[in-house]
Amino acid sequence: MLWMFAQSPNLAEQEKPKKPKNNKPIIKRTKWDEMDIGPFQAYGLEVRMGDSVWRPALKGLNIKLDGNASVCFDTERLRMAVGWTGGFIKLPTARDGLEGVPNVVGKIAFRTSMIPGWTGPKDEWTEPNPPTIKGTNVYSMGPLPREWAKWRGHYTHGNRVVLSYSVGASSVLESPAHANGIFTRQFEITRAPSKSPMKMLVCEVEGAVGVVNGNLATLEKDGIVTAAAVIGAGVGLRIERGRIIADIKSLLPSNEFLIAQWNGPKEKLGAFEKFAKAKMDKLQPLSELTKGGPAKWPKPVTTRGKLGLTPGAYVVDTITIPENNPWNSWIRCSGFDFFKDGRSAAISSVTGDIWIVSGIDESLKELKWRRYATGLFQPLGLKIVDDQIYVLGRDQITRFHDFNNDGEADFYENFNNDISISNHYHEFCMNLSTDAEGNFYFTKGGNLGPATIPHHGCLVRVSKDGSQMEIIATGHRAPNGMSVGPKGQITTADNEGNWVPSSRVNLVQRGGFYGHIHTAHRPKVPADYDKPLLWIPHQLDNSSGGQVWVNSDRWGPFKGDLLHLSYGKCSLFKIMKEEVDGRWQGAAIRFPLQFETGIMRGRFNPADGQLYLAGLRVWQSSGARFGAFHRVRYTGKPVYMPAQLEVKQNGIAITFTNPVDAVFAVDDQNYSIDQWNYQWTKEYGSKMYSVKDPTKAIGDKDQAAFRGEPVEIESIKLSNNKKTIFLEITDLKPVMQSRITFNMKFADGTELSKQVIVH
Repeated sequence: MLWMFAQSPNLAEQEKPKKPKNNKPIIKRTKWDEMDIGPFQAYGLEVRMGDSVWRPALKGLNIKLDGNASVCFDTERLRMAVGWTGGFIKLPTARDGLEGVPNVVGKIAFRTSMIPGWTGPKDEWTEPNPPTIKGTNVYSMGPLPREWAKWRGHYTHGNRVVLSYSVGASSVLESPAHANGIFTRQFEITRAPSKSPMKMLVCEVEGAVGVVNGNLATLEKDGIVTAAAVIGAGVGLRIERGRIIADIKSLLPSNEFLIAQWNGPKEKLGAFEKFAKAKMDKLQPLSELTKGGPAKWPKPVTTRGKLGLTPGAYVVDTITIPENNPWNSWIRCSGFDFFKDGRSAAISSVTGDIWIVSGIDESLKELKWRRYATGLFQPLGLKIVDDQIYVLGRDQITRFHDFNNDGEADFYENFNNDISISNHYHEFCMNLSTDAEGNFYFTKGGNLGPATIPHHGCLVRVSKDGSQMEIIATGHRAPNGMSVGPKGQITTADNEGNWVPSSRVNLVQRGGFYGHIHTAHRPKVPADYDKPLLWIPHQLDNSSGGQVWVNSDRWGPFKGDLLHLSYGKCSLFKIMKEEVDGRWQGAAIRFPLQFETGIMRGRFNPADGQLYLAGLRVWQSSGARFGAFHRVRYTGKPVYMPAQLEVKQNGIAITFTNPVDAVFAVDDQNYSIDQWNYQWTKEYGSKMYSVKDPTKAIGDKDQAAFRGEPVEIESIKLSNNKKTIFLEITDLKPVMQSRITFNMKFADGTELSKQVIVH
């Protein structure tokens, strides 16, 4: 039961979408539209009013109610932002749902300004760092200060949603509902000792005339009345500047009450007045709905995995995702991790779901999938700590609780929501990793232009307990990749664009600036940037994914090495790194493996010691499928790859995993080296530029047969153990990009052709 809020009739008319000349609205649909997304969807929200756009909340929890009504709760300002009747939300369709903001479907019943929903410690309404609104753009510096109020999360009980937050030292449970045109909000407040009443924003109508009569307050404008009523003791209503304010005056240890709201023509107010005078029925305490409800998706979906058949040291197995499922869940794998047993994993879908898959064994014959949680805001990272799932969305890190052990989340706890946010589509929050001390790390994209919020383009750290967030490094554009190594090393990867000449992998230093001028967050525009571990040409990786460190001695000869994942080219690379004069530099070579989708996230399974990869396809990826989950399994056969690359003063040494053929290895016909530089500019990506003449473009990143300036190899030498080849190069100079193309024959007769190392 509970609450409703209104606008003038002119607003309702403005909210009708414009139709094309044939009077048939054009509606684009995606697989997301076919999903049963559950009782809520966390997302920002957009309301179109004629030619104008209003954004009720940037971090919103949109909740379905009975009677085909819905509300949006602002989890930053802890206010009921908007309510409407006639439907739920229309999810965005551009770039398969990742560009754009959901729109309200139906008729607006009420809305509130983007101000705090409760007064602060000094009885104030103005927060220290209020959001900035410029036209249709909204920028939020983060949530209210914790001493003022804090979002704790929400409980689910069937289709019922219970909101949980604190105001000062008091704890609040709230649950919205709707029936017969009346919105209600049920409250259960556990009070801290205090002499001051709590004050809450109920509703507002700019320019309205307000009247309070007992437990009923009205705002009238142009013959339309917005009415609110309190049902329960210890709460009063008053009018302030076109707003109805609720005063919770009772100093009892707990308060339970309803606030109801209605909107409509003045002549129909009588029915709501009658409702307001009625005795409140016995309500089920909200605290009883916080212990776990009935399972909504109890039946698992079973799939059968596929083992790779390609011969070699590594094969790609497929953990088949349940694309056909009873809820039409559009599964696009955006993050995953393993539980301690290694036989089960949790997987996030960027569309909002969390699934748990069990039966991960050698054969993959019977994989059982359970839908665990729904309605998340673009989750793009997942980490399991002590068998508890943490998921990174655009709004917060959520920690999940299954109180009744039925395999479904009952409480979506806000572990940390300090991240700043705007309505720009590109500023995804990505990855989720932890260090040895238990701190969390993730990256946030920029908005493609000058930063407007504190965290644009940053690598951030969240403390182990979730209480603090800090910026570690800046200057990222679209950092879809990162990792934390066994010794605390942090890597990030960025995608080419303005101020990013080509894809780059960074070994991050605290306080570092990694090239994207718009997200430098410096008092002065930087004249230089921290150099990457390596650049990767557009043809090999046009859109980077994450990195993963090999922590297993059961995955061939690469324990301790760094791997890089390509979302754009659906590829896996081995990174060969070295330290030269205190600076790290690296080289990359691609594994000869194929994947079904853009590869973004990687983990090693603690049970079998093998590498697992997950990813998706939205745009700028050559992947064939929308989502996939793979295992890269070491077969025990010999590995024929470079293991290490070292740059000397007079040449380059390449060490292979196995002895090579002594005659073949020193034949200079089997090698070629070319090199080039990039230009660091505001242009999107960079052409290839001459090393000898930095102003001369010698190639374009998009040309099919790109070629840099050739490098002459003076001689080739083979080590005594026949594993290391030294390519002698006279007058070797630093460059941004070098490419070694080679053929190789190993001592056992195995041959490789047209292999490429970039460094």
